[in-house]
Amino acid sequence: MRSGGFFPASLFAGGSIGDAFIPEREFTYTKSGGGVYERVTTTGDEVARLTGMVNGINFDQDTVPKRPTYTEGGGLSWLAFDGVDDAMEIQNAAFSFTGDQSVWVAAKHDTGTGGYIYLMGGNDKGYLFVTKGSTRKMSFLPINSAARATSTSVIGTSPIVFGGAWDRSSGYISLRENGVEYTASGTPEDVTAPVVTLLGAGNPNGANWDGNIYGVVIVNNLTTASETGEVEAYLAGKSGVTL
Repeated sequence: MRSGGFFPASLFAGGSIGDAFIPEREFTYTKSGGGVYERVTTTGDEVARLTGMVNGINFDQDTVPKRPTYTEGGGLSWLAFDGVDDAMEIQNAAFSFTGDQSVWVAAKHDTGTGGYIYLMGGNDKGYLFVTKGSTRKMSFLPINSAARATSTSVIGTSPIVFGGAWDRSSGYISLRENGVEYTASGTPEDVTAPVVTLLGAGNPNGANWDGNIYGVVIVNNLTTASETGEVEAYLAGKSGVTL
């Protein structure tokens, strides 16, 4: 669905790797016991697949107890993660980027106590969004890397739109939260090998995501200021955020 005249396909017009994942009925699937994928039809459906709306890359979950649930209300739709073991994975090299990075997540906690979203995983490398304690962070990993950006906002249970970028030529990384940018320090570590991408999963210290995910956009280039604003506005519209 389009929002404000913007559609994510424009980010990939030059053949950029990545995709946009928006959990609306058109892109969200259950899976029957016979292995047939069917579009979700109602709140509470277990989600076995969230497919990319541009390049058709899939987040999957074959283990029934680990499936998030599809939920909608107030004109919005989202994946609800239980904070215990719910997770979705991409079991291929779709996001083995070698170029610059721009990533966004629209999400909220149920409890406000904190949690972790991996946008890439495998060998402890990838991109991690954290809301834990009294800060929000985005890290370009390995897990203990100092290459991260941190905002100082207090965690609540309202939706937020995270965004981040990594300019390899300059080493610059940033975190954007609801349209505000925070600079960072440290040296990012490249991710060039095939990985498993995790959405809503925890980390070795626990803290699985315990709330909603309204959308994810990943693209292997640096977006312009105009594109960044369009993506953030698009995800804000999908999550009810006011920028």
